[in-house]
Amino acid sequence: MHLLITTELEENKQDFRYGSQFWDHDYDIHLSNDARREMVMTSLKRQLQLYEKRILNPVVEVNVKQKEYKLSVSSQLRRRIEIIVTGQLVRNNEPFRFQTGFFIGPLLFD
Repeated sequence: MHLLITTELEENKQDFRYGSQFWDHDYDIHLSNDARREMVMTSLKRQLQLYEKRILNPVVEVNVKQKEYKLSVSSQLRRRIEIIVTGQLVRNNEPFRFQTGFFIGPLLFD
C-alpha cells in the first residue's frame, strides 16, 4: 500500500495506471488543503479498488496540514499528508489498518 501511495502515475513501467494521481499537484501552492485532501482521497480510493484485492470495504481518511519540518540548522513550514486506510482482510475477515504520513513538495518522510 505504501508503494501504491508513493508512486506517481506512469512511473511504473509495467503498468502506467499504477500509482497515485495526486503527485501531479504536489508542488501546487494554490491548491487549498481541503481540495488537496479530496484529491488524495479520490485517487487513493480508485487505486485501492483496482490494485488492492486483499482488503474488503476500504475506508480512506486523509488529513492535510501545515507542519514544521526541522532541518539540521533551521525549520520550514511544509504541507504534511496523513493517510489512514482501514478495512477487513479478505482471507480471514480480520480488521486491517494502515497509516502513513509524509511531507510533499518534495516528498519527505520524518
